Order: sequence, then structure tokens, then C-alpha cells
Amino acid sequence: MTEPTPNSSNASSSKNEESISTSLPELQDLSNLVLGDFRLLRRIGSGGMAEVFLAEQISLKRNVAIKVLRSEMLKGSDDVLLKRFEQEAKSAATLNHKNIVQVYAIGEENGIHYIAQEYVSGMNLSEFISRKGPPSVAVALKLMVQVAGAIQAASEAGIVHRDIKPENILLTRKGEVKVADFGLAQLTQSGKRVNLTQVGMTMGTPLYMSPEQVNGKPLDVRSDIYSFGVSCYHLLTGKPPFHGETAMSVAVKHLNESAVPLAKTRPDLPKVLCQIIERMMEKEPAKRYSDALALDKDLRTVAKTLKKKPDEVKQLSLTKISASNQPEKSNAQKGDSKIDRFFFWNRKRHLMFFLIIAIPLAGLSATAGWFLRPRNPFETIPQEKTNTVSKLKTPQDQYLSAQYLVNDEQAWRAVIQYFPEDQLYKPRAIEQLGILYIRRKRFDDALEMYQQLEQHQIDKTSRAKGIAGRAVIASLQNDHKRSQKIIVSELLPLKSELDMRTDLGSELGQYVSETIRRNRKVLGDEVKKGSEDLFQNDSKPIDNTGM
Repeated sequence: MTEPTPNSSNASSSKNEESISTSLPELQDLSNLVLGDFRLLRRIGSGGMAEVFLAEQISLKRNVAIKVLRSEMLKGSDDVLLKRFEQEAKSAATLNHKNIVQVYAIGEENGIHYIAQEYVSGMNLSEFISRKGPPSVAVALKLMVQVAGAIQAASEAGIVHRDIKPENILLTRKGEVKVADFGLAQLTQSGKRVNLTQVGMTMGTPLYMSPEQVNGKPLDVRSDIYSFGVSCYHLLTGKPPFHGETAMSVAVKHLNESAVPLAKTRPDLPKVLCQIIERMMEKEPAKRYSDALALDKDLRTVAKTLKKKPDEVKQLSLTKISASNQPEKSNAQKGDSKIDRFFFWNRKRHLMFFLIIAIPLAGLSATAGWFLRPRNPFETIPQEKTNTVSKLKTPQDQYLSAQYLVNDEQAWRAVIQYFPEDQLYKPRAIEQLGILYIRRKRFDDALEMYQQLEQHQIDKTSRAKGIAGRAVIASLQNDHKRSQKIIVSELLPLKSELDMRTDLGSELGQYVSETIRRNRKVLGDEVKKGSEDLFQNDSKPIDNTGM
């Protein structure tokens, strides 16, 4: 769970939260402790359920975030509760989505239960709102679409988050969303009525709880959609819709009171966006979106209209866009009266029907068998693999579709194949393919992608990414000298023109940092110090792990 950031717009809840949080017992300093494959480096955050440490994964030489569960959360817990938590955490670890913080491992060492997850450098949504206030509609929609995608991906895997709130929505420096703590809320909210007075229960959680969650009823994705709607309300107004002196008083308002209409608080917002959020925040689950996919489609429709036809956004309504986003009914859904009548034929009529079609079918089967017989492999001409992804109208639409599918190789290749002359989205798709291939250890394919990026004559950033990718792959293939030479002689000279930390992107930048450390460990003094300064003097990101 994440520790809410005090918000000046909500002084009462911040004060209450502080008084509750100060009652939490301090964990001993676990810096330098080794838990399995992870060495804790320093504490970087603290929340109601866990302490968070920056750690090094020893085997892969990469930074990770380790959440060490507070011992008092486990006191009195039976084996069934711990087993349920472990099962849900393992399920969360199977989630592989661009907008979800990746869970790498869970474990227990000498009575210390921990979760190892992706380390995210940036700020959470609560901090973003506190520092910058409500964003533009375009930025808000961009963030909302990404969170909706994360919730839908988890829902398809059978996972309900249970604690969607701004503190659990992390933002990278490039504006990418990472939703944290899938599975962690199960430890304290496993089908029981929530204890709003328990130690570690900050104001952050009840501010965003769904009514059914407060009542201890069974939860599904619609509960997450409600909490997300409340978070969106906070994002666009600068404060949550409900306030109170205690966690209990806030929770009761979720059950019994309606929020001030968003359209009244922010009359400048598009009417349709207010309607979407109001639907997300309906008290009755049946009146909300049934899943995050439908929500995602509506948000994308608004975002697309805002970008291409901004004057028409004011005319949009939820009824209109929801109707246009409904999939057409299949023949099976519509029902086919002829097929229905077939099943009411008498036996004689059925017999005649099958005799009529049996003879032609026998001949057809024989013919098909001849043509479908196995070919001589030496006579077979290999066919070029075609892309099964449909072509969309614009390269932007194609790229956004690939982003939605995340790890679909064909989706990224579709951007490249269908829009070969595009100078914006084609390089981005090539970059995403390179990263995808590195993850899958297809280093030769990844190298091909980065070589293509390096040849990009217009964009210096793409060229730098191509060089960086080559250096990473050389190191992963154990050619550390060549890797280091690429970094020092080709990548480092570009430092004066680019902000490496920002321009390389969070994932590729992390790979480069790991490459430098790996090369230094193998080559020792042969590594020139200049390579270690590649990211120095760039704007330093804010460390944040969702606490």
C-alpha cells in the first residue's frame, strides 16, 4: 500500500492521517540485509502495511523495490490468510502489462515476508496533483486511459485491486502510468468487513472505497472502477469528493451521500467527461461500467475527438458515445429463425436433408484430402508471414492500438509495415519491439531493431536509443569490451546534445545503467569513468515506489 501525500486542499484528512500514521510502530533498519536474491540498500518509503526498500537483485544486477510486510500485520493471522495472500500475490506476479508495476517475486526469510517488484522512478498521482494542480483535459484523459487499461488487464486475470487511489497510481518522467500494489490489499481485505479503526488504516483508503467494499460485500472489477472514478474526481478538482474527521465518517458518506456534481465544480470540463466519471461513481455496481474495457473505449473516444475535432467535444454525450462503442450483435446473439426452425423438423425431413448433402460432401472430402495431403518439404516454397493485425486509418491509431495490446509483436510490427514512411510512430514502434525482444532474450532480433533506430537521420533521440540498444545487447551477449566501447565512443559524445535520463526512456535507460554496472564488474579498471557519468548532471528524477 502507499502512504498518502498530505494535500493542502484537504487539511482535515491530512491531519487525521498524520495522527493515525504516527501510531505505527517503527520497523528495524533492514539496510544491507539479504532476502533471497535481493540485497536491501536503503529505506525509501513507509506505509500502513509495509516498509519499502530500494534493493539490488543480485543475479540480474538491477534495482528493484522490496516491500517488507509489517510484522504486526501478520500477528494473529492464520495460515489460511497467509496462503490466500501468497496466492493472490503470485497471481499479480503473472500480470504483464505496460501500466502495471511488475511483481517479480514474493518470499519469506527468517519470518520476514516480502514482495519484490519493479522499481519506478517518478512521482505518484497524489504528489502530481499536490504540486501541479488539476491537469488539462488532454493530459487527464491520457492518464485515465492508461489506468483503465491496467484495471482491465488485471480483471481479465481474475484480480481485483481493492485499493485504487492516487497514491497507488505512479507516473514516470515520460508521463507513463504504472498502477502499483495489485494483490497487496488482499492481506487486510480478504472478504471481511473493513476495520476502519485498525492500525495502519490511513485516510487514503476510505477516501476512495466503494460502498460495497465498506459493507464487506463481495468485490469485482466494478469496485475498482468506483475507486478509480473517485480518483479521477480528485484529479480534476484537486480534492476527493468526500471529507470527514474520521475514516468511518468518510466511509459512511460513500454509502449515503452524493458527491457535488463534477460539472458544477468544473463547468469548463466537457459534459461527456463529467458523465463518464459520474457513471464510474454510481453507488450501485449495476449502474457503473460493467468492465474497464467499456470505460476505456469511451475515454478513447473522447480523447480522439478532443484531438481531432475539439469543437465537437462539447456536443458529445455519454449516451451517444456508448451507443457508438457497442459491438454489433453476432448472428448467434440476434438469433436465426431458419436455424431455430431446423430443430423442429420431423425425423423424416431430417433424414432426407442429410441424404441430400451426404453424397456431395463425400466427394468434396476426397478432393480436399488430395489437396491437403502433406507436401514434400523439399518442394515447399516458404511463404512470407503476413501480419494478422488490421490496418487502421492513421499511424497514431495503429500505435495506440499496439500500446493497448502491449506485448503483441504483430501489433508493433503493424505500425512499421503499414506506415513505413511515418517519422514519429514508426521509430517508437521499432523501439518497443527492441525492448520486447530483449525481455524475451531474442537478442539478434533486438539488435536488428536498434540498428534500424540508429539509422534514423531526423531524430537524434532515436539514433541515441539505437546506439544504447546495441551496447546493452553486446553486454547481454557477454561481449563486454565491445559494449563498453560503444558506450564510451558512440553514446557518451551525444550527452551534450541530449538529456540521457529522459531521452532514453525509463526502461532502456535502466538497461543501460545495468549494462554499465555489469561491464564494470567484468572489466574492472578497463571501464573508463566517463561511462559512469553518462547520466550525471541530467535532471534527477524523484524516487518513488508507490508508498
